[in-house]
Amino acid sequence: MEIYEGTSQIQVRELLNQINQGQMVLPDFQRDFVWDPSATQELLVSIANQFPAGSLLRSRDEQRGFSVRRVEGAPDNNQLHTFLILDGQQRLTSLYQALYGVGEYRYFIDLTRAFDNPSLDNDETIFFKRTRARGTAELETELIVQSRELVLPLSVFHKRVGGFWKWQTDIRELLPKEMKRQFEDQTRDLFQKSLCHFESYPFPVVTLTADVPIEALCTIFETLNRNGVKLTVSELMTARFFQYSINLRLWWENAEEEFPILKEYEVELYSALQAISLIVNGRCQKRDVLGLTKEQLETNWKLVIQSAARGLRILREDCKVMSRKWLPTPSMLGPLTAICAIDARANLRGAAVGARKAQIVRWLWCAMFGQRYEAAANTRAERDVSDMQTWFDGGEEPELLKQFRFVKEVLREVATKAGSIYKSVICLILASEPHAKDFHSGALISQEMVLTGEVDDHHVFPSAYLEREKGVSKKALRDCVLNRTLIDRRTNQLISDRAPSLYLADIDRHRDADEILRTHLLPTGPKSPLRANNYEAYLSKRADLIFEEITKVTS
Repeated sequence: MEIYEGTSQIQVRELLNQINQGQMVLPDFQRDFVWDPSATQELLVSIANQFPAGSLLRSRDEQRGFSVRRVEGAPDNNQLHTFLILDGQQRLTSLYQALYGVGEYRYFIDLTRAFDNPSLDNDETIFFKRTRARGTAELETELIVQSRELVLPLSVFHKRVGGFWKWQTDIRELLPKEMKRQFEDQTRDLFQKSLCHFESYPFPVVTLTADVPIEALCTIFETLNRNGVKLTVSELMTARFFQYSINLRLWWENAEEEFPILKEYEVELYSALQAISLIVNGRCQKRDVLGLTKEQLETNWKLVIQSAARGLRILREDCKVMSRKWLPTPSMLGPLTAICAIDARANLRGAAVGARKAQIVRWLWCAMFGQRYEAAANTRAERDVSDMQTWFDGGEEPELLKQFRFVKEVLREVATKAGSIYKSVICLILASEPHAKDFHSGALISQEMVLTGEVDDHHVFPSAYLEREKGVSKKALRDCVLNRTLIDRRTNQLISDRAPSLYLADIDRHRDADEILRTHLLPTGPKSPLRANNYEAYLSKRADLIFEEITKVTS
């Protein structure tokens, strides 16, 4: 029996076309697409630079032994498929969504930066925006906006009729006369150096024959799902420093043993390496971290580990980020560690210690509610650490703090639990004075209660009640963060799908419900919209209460 049909190099254009046409599909039991947009961003940079991005494994499928599904975002055209994707789902889905303009995010190239840096490896050159975010649709589809901003949507390569060169011609016509020739020359040069690879990058593809037994394919899936782990910068650094008798993995295990909080928050070694790079170089792009020397590592390791633990304590005690689950964006840990290390070197005493911590806490809240580290995290880390150093030395406030603005209406739209604003609001509720109390016991909500799941975020107005009695059909509005708070399991069962006025009356029989509501930034009093079961008025009042608290911690 022949196992391998062949190994060949197939251009990304052809692979994505096969996905789009339904010729290449996934077995239905494959895990869902899980990559975050920053991982897709890194892959796009690798493709643009023709860096190795791994091989792909697929099988010719004539046995039809598995239920199948399309790659996420691909159209369903009922065409009979030819190949099953065995290994490479995350990479292929990332490229398909980015280059076809589908999925939760849209990807763009800042041409002004790209003309100066054709390798596109600055993390602000290729950037992404949520599909439903304000302005995304215009930036992706409106030529006049793209010409004004000099932004190239990556979807033009495979989705737009005429592809890149038609787009270039259309944009050129919208530019002032004096810019046309330069734009044409710069985009042609950029295409030849990097952009062409979004069409022509050759993936090594191993194709199994149709004769491979189904049980063998199942074994392959099991092995790949168990071992398909991405090689990280930390692993590369560990390998690099082994020649100096430095075992970074052991160093990190010892750090976790000395400071258990690192393990509690599942901090990764990379955050510490990034912080060292920020301290010694003022930069933290991947190439900067990989370029750290033995001396830089040894000199700064102890300070950085102590600072990482202190930064986490500040997050826990002052911002009430009680666990990794509620950390708005893990990519903020590197710059936080660097900022705490800079502070530690100042060796402050007395009242200055509290004042300095207040500066750090304010920066944290602004970063959390400003979604600072959801995109271009490395570049923003470099800027923030530099700005905080200046502020610590008596200079101007950081740009982030001076320009921080929060739009209250956004709170109605935040319904994704994984989002930074959603998590930040829940943490803010815990951090506000007086501190949040447990609905059932009346005791302050502790870290242990959060960690054990004794309390979790639940609806204030039950979702079923809103849909049934109030006609609120839009799930996102029922699930928005304004309608969520930390409630214990017993109280949540008491609430069930009942109107707020009914379950609050039950709570009043045992304790003053308003006393509890007040600690959760929920409206109180006999005329409260909660007592009147008025959802629209409730949303407006709670938005005011939360916005007032956001203003307090960021100003």
